[in-house]
Amino acid sequence: MVGADINYQFIDWAHPEIPSEDNVGDHLGTLTAYVVNPSITIGLSDYWNFTYSQVIGKRHMTWENDRETIHHRDESSDSNFENAIGGLLGDSRLMFRYLALNAGSESGKRLFFGGGLVIPSKNTLTSDPFFLNGDEPEPHRHFSMSEGVYKGIFETQYFIKRMTNPVFVGGTFSIEEPLGESTDGFKASRMIDLSFTAFTKKINFINGSMGASLMFRRTYEGFWNDESAPNSESLLVTPGVGLLLNAKVGVVALNLQKPFFINGGVSGGDLVSQEETDVWQMSVSFRRILDYSIPWLYW
Repeated sequence: MVGADINYQFIDWAHPEIPSEDNVGDHLGTLTAYVVNPSITIGLSDYWNFTYSQVIGKRHMTWENDRETIHHRDESSDSNFENAIGGLLGDSRLMFRYLALNAGSESGKRLFFGGGLVIPSKNTLTSDPFFLNGDEPEPHRHFSMSEGVYKGIFETQYFIKRMTNPVFVGGTFSIEEPLGESTDGFKASRMIDLSFTAFTKKINFINGSMGASLMFRRTYEGFWNDESAPNSESLLVTPGVGLLLNAKVGVVALNLQKPFFINGGVSGGDLVSQEETDVWQMSVSFRRILDYSIPWLYW
């Protein structure tokens, strides 16, 4: 199976003036992300599959102020900066999944267990943007396409197919655990995701189904050179709605999501706690199963 997830995220953010920056006024701006995540999944047997995916994209910040600061300016993650290696590549992922329960095309339960590895790209921050070691702050950037950290992944998926609406319900639980620090001294946060999804029966006039989702994301403390990274802890709740369409080229999913921060804020933000954010996410996903086999892969 081949596929791609195309994601757009828009963050409207603001926080009060930082004491070290006199006469700048409130910090206002936007942070947008344009990300494509192509993937390929290979069935290794009736119970095992393997997926490789690669994040490609760009994050762009606008600064709604005539005066640039050492913290903020109009900039994008595809360009280099004093403490950042720019580029378009984010993390790549290697995932193995095992099908423990499968009702086939009939009503019933489906249960997957999975594990894998996140491989960082070089397009990352090269130094602490908070100057936690006490050095005098210099011009710096707070965001990048990759955190520069290898991570282990555990995942489980459980879904039920029913005869009545919603015909497909279930959820996914996953943990990303950093396996060490980046070469520049950053240890990423542990991240736990719990999501629930439901889809209706086929609606003939759209040749597809309608769905709803709810995701909880808990992000734990991160560290720069063993010092706690500000704003690295957060709890995010993301409701969403979507369409699942049967097209000639494959299955296409359209989703609109509205994240809410229960606590914390945008990871990597300034050394302030009064940040206000308004976040929207849109995505288009595509999947197509290819009628192709490689005999030596099977056992």
